[in-house]
Amino acid sequence: MPDQRWTILAVLFAVRAATGFQFQSVGSAASMLMQDLAMDYSQIGMLLGAYLLPGVIVAFPAGVLGQRFRDKTLGLAGLLLMAVSGVMLGASGDFTTALVARLIGGVGATIVALVATKMTTDWFDSREIVLAMSILQVSWPFGAMLALPIQAYIAQLWGWPAVMISGALCAGAALCAFAFVSEPSEQKQRTVVDRSMLPGGVLVPVLVAGTVFGAMNLACVLFFSYAPVLMVAQGSSSTAAASLTSLAIWFTILAIPSGGYLVHRSGRPIAAIVVCSLIAASALALFVAEVHPTISCMVFGVFVGPLSGAILSLPSKVLAPRDRAVGFGVFYTCFYALMAVGPLAAGYLQDIWGSSAALIAGAALLVAAPLLSLAFEFLSKPYRHAELNHDAELRAAVRAGARPVPLTPSAPARSHRAL
Repeated sequence: MPDQRWTILAVLFAVRAATGFQFQSVGSAASMLMQDLAMDYSQIGMLLGAYLLPGVIVAFPAGVLGQRFRDKTLGLAGLLLMAVSGVMLGASGDFTTALVARLIGGVGATIVALVATKMTTDWFDSREIVLAMSILQVSWPFGAMLALPIQAYIAQLWGWPAVMISGALCAGAALCAFAFVSEPSEQKQRTVVDRSMLPGGVLVPVLVAGTVFGAMNLACVLFFSYAPVLMVAQGSSSTAAASLTSLAIWFTILAIPSGGYLVHRSGRPIAAIVVCSLIAASALALFVAEVHPTISCMVFGVFVGPLSGAILSLPSKVLAPRDRAVGFGVFYTCFYALMAVGPLAAGYLQDIWGSSAALIAGAALLVAAPLLSLAFEFLSKPYRHAELNHDAELRAAVRAGARPVPLTPSAPARSHRAL
């Protein structure tokens, strides 16, 4: 059914949005948590970070489990952990209990992110994968921004425990919807793979792709966190600084799916990463230099958006279906590691060199992205050529009347474009 994969993508979008909705719950109720549970700002920060921190440890084991269990089973388990986390957080009476609940939710969210990305790859591989990944990527900020007004209203009516319960209910609704999704037929028939590591020729490109994805996201986090600080230091009001940064965020959110569509139409994700990264880095450098800061912010938002779908599509170029679960486990481990260590390192640079150091580091990360992407292109070519040669042999054997056994349970032969 030609529209089935888009319906499934809509469900995966909702599932990923639920993780963003639950992440925002602590921020929406921060003042109430500080008052009722006697927390300080550092503890609120720990609760926020605890939702992302498990990804460093959990992503790879979750990928290994993905080779043993169906994607649906693993995804349902992740959503169940998120629901349990929300209920436990709503019933917590001290910081320690809240932290444990938050860590449980972070484990579930990591599993959900991995499963959603892998299933999107399975359904859209060699078709509209850049566009599909772009749509999936915008789901997290969509869920977080949707939570802002809804959770603020809930907090005013019923207090902070109800806000936490709303995250559990959102996860429960996503769980019910996810229970009805299906997997591609070749994924249902796959056999268990008795290995927990990628082939050497595939591991390095996946590590590089995960590093590119982490670097891009870290650059965005640094911009959205430190741009207002720099603008205030340069003489702007805090309101103007926050408004301009918020506008840049909206430009980014709009540019993710629209830019993904343009990258899909061009068929050149590596070229898109190179061009968009360099333009975004230049815009960030101009912003630091106070050269038309408003225009620089907008340009940054527009050109950083298309990077998400283009980068997320890279692993599909080298990962056979049987390796995708553990492959995306490796990919997300790199991402979460950079997201855990990067802000701390940027804050250290900010303390040493002043108010623009973190933004300069963000620009440097964006400059590194094209270099790493070109390295991925070079490193992945031998594997892709081998796959194409095998597909050619299969077609020749079929024309000769033979019935060859495929190397992997992959989709029909794909054509890859280098740039």
